[in-house]
Amino acid sequence: MTKRSFLLLFFLGNMALATAQQTKMINVQDHSLEMVQAGTGAYTVIFESGFGTDYKVWGPVASEVMQSNQVMLYSRAGTGKSEPNPKPQTLEAALQDLRTLIEQAKLQPPFILVGHSYGAFIIRAYAAQHPDEVKGLVFVDPAQEKMMQELKKADPAKALKDIELQNSFVPARFRQENDLINQIFDKGALPDFGKLPQVPVVVLTSVQHRANPELFLHEPKGVAIWRNLHTEFFSQFTNGAHIVTARSGHNIHREEPELVVNAISQVVQAATKEKQRQEHEAKMTTLEANMMQAATYLKTRKEPKAEEVVFEALKNSGFNERMINTIAYQQLSNPNNLALALLTFKYNTIQYPQSANAFDSYGEALLKQGKLKQAEQQFLKAIDLAATANDSSTLKSSQKNIEKINQLKKTK
Repeated sequence: MTKRSFLLLFFLGNMALATAQQTKMINVQDHSLEMVQAGTGAYTVIFESGFGTDYKVWGPVASEVMQSNQVMLYSRAGTGKSEPNPKPQTLEAALQDLRTLIEQAKLQPPFILVGHSYGAFIIRAYAAQHPDEVKGLVFVDPAQEKMMQELKKADPAKALKDIELQNSFVPARFRQENDLINQIFDKGALPDFGKLPQVPVVVLTSVQHRANPELFLHEPKGVAIWRNLHTEFFSQFTNGAHIVTARSGHNIHREEPELVVNAISQVVQAATKEKQRQEHEAKMTTLEANMMQAATYLKTRKEPKAEEVVFEALKNSGFNERMINTIAYQQLSNPNNLALALLTFKYNTIQYPQSANAFDSYGEALLKQGKLKQAEQQFLKAIDLAATANDSSTLKSSQKNIEKINQLKKTK
């Protein structure tokens, strides 16, 4: 992407955000933070900027993400139009600000958290403390607490020069916060916020080659350390991707915004699938409990009550004909659940009276139990429906089963 086209994209992205909704100033106890909310969708994507930068750096990314999701962007204390924190701006203070901001803005989970550089520390802390709210994480060239320790191991002198040079870049108003962050790097560990939840994750890592690197971190050995730390960090997750790019530097979201947009989309899709899986498991657990209750009624020869329980449970499950048919065949494979299978197949014929397959399946269950007359009735109904619907597969199946019944009748 050329510099000109990037600047145009950055300008249009910020214009889109500004048009979507005006900046709000939200009070977080003893200071106020500027915040922007926009978009609609099932998830709220919360952006956490790197050290010393305001929400506007996310313009090109957020303007795309808000087309299908809610987004919340804000400037941390002392950046953009946000007021400085009168107290020391520690990582814990930044976390408290984010928590209060979410409460004051009445943002509702599920959240997808996106953090760049130092912002990664903040989203890690929030996700660890609020695992039920966070359903996905995107780390954009995230800061690593072990970074300086690893650089010092490789070359102590160059690592110390990196610290001195980076400190010299920091504006006076951020020096206190920078010193507090350096304390994290000195310890090589974050405060104990707890374990991160096992949610979909994408880690984006820059390995850009620089012809004349100013920092040891940007030399080949330093880049290798950075990449290895990201690989180690990503290894704790079981669902996601680690994406490495050499086309952009530390500010991937500004130089290759499409990578971040795609990463967020990937995490949202994975989170949606995970939610569907969890909902399905919950439905199955409830259904299995009801089936056990129905089985108890069947053992005491209370067939009408058992049928009532099964039918109500299947209706409440919201499962479609195909899923219910699958459940019924699973029951049919267990000799102890034949009666339950019959009720489940029967439900489908009542719920889907125009389905040839429903009657054919019910007929197979009845046939397996030796109820030839009842099975024959189901197969004949299936044949009529299949012929009308041009369902050749079910038609052949039912006709074959009718032949099987006729042969069985002859042997009796």
